[in-house]
Amino acid sequence: MNLCNCINNTNTNNYKDLLFHKPLIDELAYCLHEMGTYGKYLNDPTRLRSVKFLLRAFKNTLIHSMTTDNYSLIAPIFFAVVECLCSQHAIDMIKGLESNFFQKLDEGQMLFLDAIPLYLKWYWDYGHPEIFIKILRILLNEFTSWFASCQPESYLQRSSQIDSMIGNITHVLIRPTEFSNVSLFSEEFYHHYSTLVLHWSLILSSVFSYPSCSTDIISSTRSSTRILYSFTLHLNIANFMKNIPNLILILLKATELDDDEIQLNAYRCLGKIMIGADIKTMAKPEKIVAVYVDFIKNTIDNPNRVERFYSLLESLKNFVQHDQVKCELTKQEALPLLIMCVVKNHFDPIKVQLLALEIPFALSFQNEACYILRQNEQFMIHVRILTQKTYENQLSLQRAAEGLLWKLEKENEAVTKQIILNSYKYNIMLSYSHKDEHLCLKIHEQLIKDGFRVWLGIDCLRGSTMVGIANAIENSEHVVICMSNMYKQSVYCQSEAHYAFECRCHLIPIIVESNYKPDGWLGIIVSGKIYVNFAKDEFSKAYEKLKNEISEQRYQNEIQLSIKLERNHQTNTNSMTSERVELIYQSTVQVSYVHLVIYNYKVVTNWNMYLSSLNSKTVYYFRVHSVYRFPRK
Repeated sequence: MNLCNCINNTNTNNYKDLLFHKPLIDELAYCLHEMGTYGKYLNDPTRLRSVKFLLRAFKNTLIHSMTTDNYSLIAPIFFAVVECLCSQHAIDMIKGLESNFFQKLDEGQMLFLDAIPLYLKWYWDYGHPEIFIKILRILLNEFTSWFASCQPESYLQRSSQIDSMIGNITHVLIRPTEFSNVSLFSEEFYHHYSTLVLHWSLILSSVFSYPSCSTDIISSTRSSTRILYSFTLHLNIANFMKNIPNLILILLKATELDDDEIQLNAYRCLGKIMIGADIKTMAKPEKIVAVYVDFIKNTIDNPNRVERFYSLLESLKNFVQHDQVKCELTKQEALPLLIMCVVKNHFDPIKVQLLALEIPFALSFQNEACYILRQNEQFMIHVRILTQKTYENQLSLQRAAEGLLWKLEKENEAVTKQIILNSYKYNIMLSYSHKDEHLCLKIHEQLIKDGFRVWLGIDCLRGSTMVGIANAIENSEHVVICMSNMYKQSVYCQSEAHYAFECRCHLIPIIVESNYKPDGWLGIIVSGKIYVNFAKDEFSKAYEKLKNEISEQRYQNEIQLSIKLERNHQTNTNSMTSERVELIYQSTVQVSYVHLVIYNYKVVTNWNMYLSSLNSKTVYYFRVHSVYRFPRK
């Protein structure tokens, strides 16, 4: 135990030689198996302590560099600890907890509810998402019931054992946010997650009810803000948090404490849950930006704080979706700092440089920021170089560079040259965040089955990404905007939606995330339009509404087009012959009605004969004095 408390970056290999010994690993795994399956040794405090210390020893090596072979060797321990945590013994230990935060834990509880979750917390092999979901299904209900039964006011008096247990087991229970299919099971546990978040907000509120700022208050606020931020990674829970009374005000109060970790986590939470109206009424954007600029200045030249610097930029990226924050970042001269992060070689290209590039990309929707970026020759040269790099590990950086270059140099020209097409290559373009991919792919599949020609983001995998997306927008009859938190926070999605809006495309907004309400730039773009809510309605019902909206938009567009054509006809009557027929619209997609538009008073006695003389593969529209709707037959 004493030796393993001394593990660090310089002696990790020596400890691996001591610990990564197959007979020892097998013996530990077997002992855990006996405990989880048969409850053996649970009345043997000495053995329980020995196993607990061994797990912590392995945990201390896990936080340092691990190889694939290392993970393979210790796999038996992983499966054994999961077996213990999923056992009836773990459930009984949670049920045996008292309804307070100041109790002491026995050796069995410390092993099952603290040491084992701590081990899983640092186990970096993410190849088993189904295992963590299994743990959730078994433990979340009991843990939530116990946690919610404890009075929020007692959290300040919590014991160190309870503090450690809550932190470790909560991390395991909310950890599946790191898996790509988080949206699938996040709904399943929504009630329990909401209950936990609500209780944490009550705890934080009770902490600030004390007038003095003691060490206990700092410690409690640090734990609360850290865990609340973890919950915001579940996007439907972030939406729930937006509606918790006074939570934003409490988090703003936390930012005033003189503690870097508290300030950072509080701002990270606020960046996830604040909407534009909150920025205006509750927070001062100039103060938020000033804190971030100060954070960046104090961290930018410290190579030992790369992870912290990454966290700073990541949380700033959440705030930069708000126009008020964009203006302040430009005003407080944050752009030169971000440019430095992009062009300097010592920053991590995948983490720091990518975020440092995406934030100016978001700022480029503001004219003043565009001007500053264009004027920096070194930056522009560097961005152009990044667009040419095709290294496997830098494709995301290349994509960000392409997007920024599109905004700075090509978008205005493309919008100016935009022409209205009489026919489209695609009926529908789906604009969505890849976090919402599962539902959007299901919608795409159904649209294809129903005969629609659909463009999807995965269709543009090579070449200049933004040019390909712009081309798809220009050649699509309708652009379906799949709205969610991640969509609004994504600068790439904003770029797609903004270009479609500038091109005056026919937009159809749909909601793909529970409890989401569009605001800010996204709210402006979809203002006045009818939403189809796929997160609230059953899929089949929502899909029918989407199809109806597509048909209705087509009908309205055709009416407007026919009115425009009649106006043109009235101004050019003298130049038209009695036999002239104008081609208005061409499509091979099945429509509910055919709209006939005649330019004169000619009477057609046999429509079947008249239309058969035309190209049967083309749908024609004519007009006399009004629009006539005929069934397609």
